[in-house]
Amino acid sequence: MKNYNITKLFFSFCLLLIVVSCSSNDDELEASAKIRVTDFTKSDLAKLNGITEKKWKLTEVILPEEFRDHPNLMNDACVADDIYTFSTPTSYKSLRMVKIELGDTRCFSSFSEAERFEAKLLYVPYNADGVNVIETTLILKNCSIEDTVNSNGVKGTFTRCSEDGYRLVELTEDRAVFSNATYIGEYTFGYVFERVIE
Repeated sequence: MKNYNITKLFFSFCLLLIVVSCSSNDDELEASAKIRVTDFTKSDLAKLNGITEKKWKLTEVILPEEFRDHPNLMNDACVADDIYTFSTPTSYKSLRMVKIELGDTRCFSSFSEAERFEAKLLYVPYNADGVNVIETTLILKNCSIEDTVNSNGVKGTFTRCSEDGYRLVELTEDRAVFSNATYIGEYTFGYVFERVIE
């Protein structure tokens, strides 16, 4: 009987090791299947900028669920008619302004009389394992502008601005994603652009 209990205990222990080992292997396989974000070469960035410039539509504002549709934040509906033009820089060691054509749909119309958007691309070249790459960051500033009247009847304006910067993490001929992600597809915050076909 004693040998039976020891054998039973031994097989239970082996079964436990197999289950733990399989679980650990699944985690390792899942981690190895992820694609880590990398920066792009100058020739890759031609997909973003075109020969001289390229137009993009901001189609998605990536936010966690609890922040979506917040009146103080941009959302997909209000940016869908905005066009961003990325132009090719003369040097990839620069901060370059992005031209923005705002559409008719405003983002902060529920509490402001006007709004302003500004964008820049920051290019920082470096060498990664013998390859010259360029970290590309979109810096986007949005401002809501409210008319005010103080207690003395003096009119003025109150401007509230927000600015963030996200690195280019995904780029094809037709899609560009700027995000804070470490792995492709694991986006918590960011912007998705789709190419404007003219």
